[in-house]
Amino acid sequence: MNPRKAIGLALFLAAAFVLTASASEKTDFSGVWVVNLQKSQLANWAKFDVTTIAIEHKEPKFRFQRVSVKAGKTDESGYDLTTDGVEKVSKEGGMTEYSRLYWDGDTLVYHARMVLPDGREATDVVRYTLRDGGKTFVAEEKFRGPVVKYGNLWVADRKAE
Repeated sequence: MNPRKAIGLALFLAAAFVLTASASEKTDFSGVWVVNLQKSQLANWAKFDVTTIAIEHKEPKFRFQRVSVKAGKTDESGYDLTTDGVEKVSKEGGMTEYSRLYWDGDTLVYHARMVLPDGREATDVVRYTLRDGGKTFVAEEKFRGPVVKYGNLWVADRKAE
């Protein structure tokens, strides 16, 4: 092999290694998390008796499921997205939601824009991080709508298996 081809091949392999290494270094949020009400700062509507978050994260696929219980009543929500920023559009009850998930360094950002039937819009931006060596899940949420605006700090502990 001539030297120019060898150098080109070496550069290609080095670049491939760096790209593979950086992709594998992404934070894995997988686990079952129980919201710690003492550590969290939540709007009144979000103060449930218990909230459990289950996350399945196999980069780039991300599945988020939240189950909350208050006075015996259950409230559930969730989504399936990819972490590459590709927007998913869904419609329900006359509302259209545009949601995406993307990396900002080691923080995973959920961004949703909801268009109401009357054309008014709301946004929900949530920044996910892990702390304490992966034992604590933190979701910093900012919701801005035509009528309601709030911020929540969801702090959850990893559920022991």
